[in-house]
Amino acid sequence: MLFRERSNNRIHFMKLIHEKFERDGKGSVKCTPETEDDMWDVYNLLKVDDIVHATATRKVKASEMESSGANVRDTSSKVIKLNLGVKVTSIDWDPDLSLVRVSGRNQTVSEYVKQGAMHTLELTTHKAVTIEKSEWDGEDVRRFRKALEPNVQATIVAMLISDVGECRIVLCGGARTTVVAKIERSIPKKKGVGAVVGHEKQLGKFYEDICDAVLGSGSGHASSSLSAAAATTDEKKKKKHFLENCPNCFVIAGPGFGKENILQKLNERSQKLYSGKTFESWLKSSFDCVLVKNVRASSAHVGALLEALKDPSTRKAVGAAAETLDADVLEQLYAEIEKYKALYGPSHVLKAFKEGAIKMLLLSDDVFRTKDPIERKLWTKVREDVENSGFGSARVFSTGHESGERLKQLTGVAAILRFPMEELVESELPNPPDYKKWLEDLSDD
Repeated sequence: MLFRERSNNRIHFMKLIHEKFERDGKGSVKCTPETEDDMWDVYNLLKVDDIVHATATRKVKASEMESSGANVRDTSSKVIKLNLGVKVTSIDWDPDLSLVRVSGRNQTVSEYVKQGAMHTLELTTHKAVTIEKSEWDGEDVRRFRKALEPNVQATIVAMLISDVGECRIVLCGGARTTVVAKIERSIPKKKGVGAVVGHEKQLGKFYEDICDAVLGSGSGHASSSLSAAAATTDEKKKKKHFLENCPNCFVIAGPGFGKENILQKLNERSQKLYSGKTFESWLKSSFDCVLVKNVRASSAHVGALLEALKDPSTRKAVGAAAETLDADVLEQLYAEIEKYKALYGPSHVLKAFKEGAIKMLLLSDDVFRTKDPIERKLWTKVREDVENSGFGSARVFSTGHESGERLKQLTGVAAILRFPMEELVESELPNPPDYKKWLEDLSDD
């Protein structure tokens, strides 16, 4: 068995080592990201011209270590650890490895890396990082403080499966959605006696592939079987198996009868591997994870994930943490647009804001990753003013989730209104607006 402390709540938060802020907005924080969601927060905190300090490794030739008395003719080398700080010029998110690559010019006096030389730091979980900013704005502080809070968040594994040989297993966490396994097989149609046999044979192999990805194929421990399953799913990256992320529930969803058929196969495999336990009882005893069966979804593609997440059975299994999924808010936005009580696009949202009409402001997190500091300052102020209005609220959607990606397709900026504004919704306005003028006007109010 995989032994771990089981809990009904999945509590995640970043560890703070120290922080120092000055009155002019300058400051630095040192923290240790504990989860992949923490890494997403770090990615969203970083901006060009920040200074980032972290441990780096570098291969050094013996000839470069002359000052330590090494033979300059020695061609051997070794890997050493360095503490480096770089002034950021570019930031890259690696969705497969859940790490952040930060490139910039070295600011640290080092025997092996010249000051001013370009260097790339890889920021990962369980590795301390220091972030220095010349200005921590309201959005920076808000995001950092939230990352430090022990918030309960929903973590869901969703299997989206169809009858035509398509399956995607998706890990939906607090800030991101990741496809952890994609299983596909060409299933021939049932035309003729021979075709029926071929259909059943390929369908059987398809279900076996899925069972391998979820449960593994070996006998013995759960840990060894899951290790085999992780290798099958992602051999090169050597990541832990997705069930070791302690999901609240495992959802099996899709059109047709594929979801019922795969559950039968999972039960057979689980009973064989784990002393007669059904798949449902094995999930519960090993991971305190609830199985949600027979959820309707239109396809096995990630685009159908929101259908599975907003299903009442899924929401009941997730409990209070369901609010972190954002699925209902997005559905509400679509419904209110038809009634002229919602709109999207920067110019339309800013006009509604000026009229005091915003009930809920919806922003995708990439709005705050803009390279235009004026645009970022404007949306930071608009968010703060809406939240301080007494009648409005704001919600930032993670583009690591399907809901955030859908909002991004609607320009990343939308609002649910307090009252209908048909004339504004139907009007044509220039996009993008003059952010500088808007910021000046709002600052004068």
